[in-house]
Order: sequence, then structure tokens, then C-alpha cells
Amino acid sequence: MTKLKPVPVSNFDTNDIDPRHRFDAWQENIGIFFDVMMSDHECHLTNFFAQIDVYDLQETVFGVTRSQAQQFLRHPRRVIDDDMDHILVQLFLQGGGLTKDNERIVAGDMLIIDLSYPHDMITGDFENLTLVLPRELRPDISDMLAPLHGLKLSKDNPMVRFMATGFLNLWKNIPDMTTQQAVSAVQGTLGLMQGCLLCEGLLPEEIDAPTSVALAKGIYRYIDVNLAECITPASLALIFRMSRTHIYRIFAPHGGVANYLWDRRLQRSFQLLSQQRYSHKNIGSIAFECGFNSESHFSRAFRAKFHSTPSQIRADAVNARLHHHGKATTSTGYAAGLPNWVRRL
Repeated sequence: MTKLKPVPVSNFDTNDIDPRHRFDAWQENIGIFFDVMMSDHECHLTNFFAQIDVYDLQETVFGVTRSQAQQFLRHPRRVIDDDMDHILVQLFLQGGGLTKDNERIVAGDMLIIDLSYPHDMITGDFENLTLVLPRELRPDISDMLAPLHGLKLSKDNPMVRFMATGFLNLWKNIPDMTTQQAVSAVQGTLGLMQGCLLCEGLLPEEIDAPTSVALAKGIYRYIDVNLAECITPASLALIFRMSRTHIYRIFAPHGGVANYLWDRRLQRSFQLLSQQRYSHKNIGSIAFECGFNSESHFSRAFRAKFHSTPSQIRADAVNARLHHHGKATTSTGYAAGLPNWVRRL
């Protein structure tokens, strides 16, 4: 009988690396997702510390990361350049940090990061458990997670604690599983997450879960297709034949319909400016197509959101395309399982 193989695991530890190269090695591994900066620029030359223990689950990657205080960045240009379509679901086991929107993360909180959007977070010393979810693996769950980008799910919520327990149980049991068992366990964990999110006001409570999922996805997609239209809670309630109370409940985690709509309009404009097939459209046309009535108003809002002007984002996208194939590789030879497995997803 063929012996079943355990789940492949990779371990990265800066203690095994010459102190002069520890931070570079860390960058080579975590750099698959983020650019990183230290508050003390000399720290990495002497005693920088980081560890990554990660499992290859074929369709996903799941692991624990430990490191010291630093800043994690995904600038708009980086988003354009690496074109990653993954969502990170993180559970902080120790430590935490502060997101760009002043969301304070502490141990026990969960954080959602959609890699197709910019991100900026400052951490203290931390340990977190991260699931790398390719969007296409479970589009139903990805559609629910994407609007939560950059927002924490607080440990004060019992459903978040329940999700966290599922993550921890998966992590605890993977070493004893075969790959096939682990893949099934991940699907079960994602199902648990979906059930918990359904209870958190993302979807109406008064109707059954399958209908809720389809309804919320339908509303989100309607907004994305009609960004240039005047959309209000009243108009959504009329179109989808539901009460305003249900609409308010769906959008409560996003700060309301207006806040969600504003963010989607800016995100859509970012995508149009960075994609080659829309390069024939001028910035004013893109602004109006995304629902802005004034180009100057759009430019101010865009810069406040992305810290770059629309013209800078478009120029960065052009430069990224021109230099993509000729970009030099600066590998120092310390890439472990994480970057290699993520690239394969």
C-alpha cells in the first residue's frame, strides 16, 4: 500500500542566516506580498528577527509569521506591477499594529487584506496566522471579503472568536493530515468563515443564507456596473424589493451605502487608469464614468485615497508594462516555500 505523504512544509528563520543578510532574506520572502520598512534602519544589520512556518495546501498557502516592529506597504505602483489576485485572511496571535485608517489591531483580531488594492500598516512585534486565498478558488467568499479590505474583525465579537478557533484548529491538525485531508479541511474552514460573516450584518438576517449570499452579491455587482448612476439606499431598496433596513444592515460594516459607493468609485477609477486597454480614455472621461461630476473633485479625492495623482498612477502603469520583461532579478538565494508556493497559485 502506498504511504500517504504529509502536507509539504517550509520553515524560514533568520537565526539560520548571517546577520548581515537577515533583513534582505526576510524581504525576499515576505516581499511576495509587501514592501517592508524598519523604523530603525540599522536594526536589520545586526539583530533582525523573523520566522515563517508555512504549509503548501495546493490550492492555498497557510502559515504563521513572526517578526519585529516594521511597516508593511503595498503602494499603488506595486499593485499595478505584480497584479496579484489574492486575499489574505490574518489572525493575530500576538502583538498587533495600526492600519493606515487608524484601525488598531490587537491579539485575537482578524484582518482582511485584498492584494488587488493598496495597503499600509505599521506593526509592533507580532505573530499572525495567515491564509492566502486565491480569489477564484471561492468567489462566493471572496466577494464577501473584498469589501472588508483593510478593516479588522474584532475579537470582541463572538463570531470572530469562533472563526479564529477554526483557524487555530486547522493549524493544529495539519501536521497530522495528508494533503487531500488538508485541502478538505480548508474548505470546511472557509465554510465556517462564510457562516460567521453571514451573521455579522453583511447580509439580511431575515432570509435564508443561500438567498442572502446571492442577494448581497447581486447588490454589490449592480453598484459596480452602475457607478455613474445616482445610487441611494432608497433606490437599492426599490430595485431589489427589500426594506431600507435590510440595505442599511448589508452596508453597515462598510460605513453605509454612500461610503461604500465612494470607495468603489475610487477603486474602479484606479483600475481603469492602470489597465492598458483603457489607456485611450482621458482622465476626465474615467472620472465621469466612475460617477464623479468634477475632474478636479475626482483628483482631490483620488490623491487623498491613494497618495498619488491619477496621472501619476497612469504613468506608473505604463512604466511597469515597459519594464516588466526586462526587470532585473535581485534574489539573494533565501526564498523559502512561501514566495515559491504563492507564485504557483
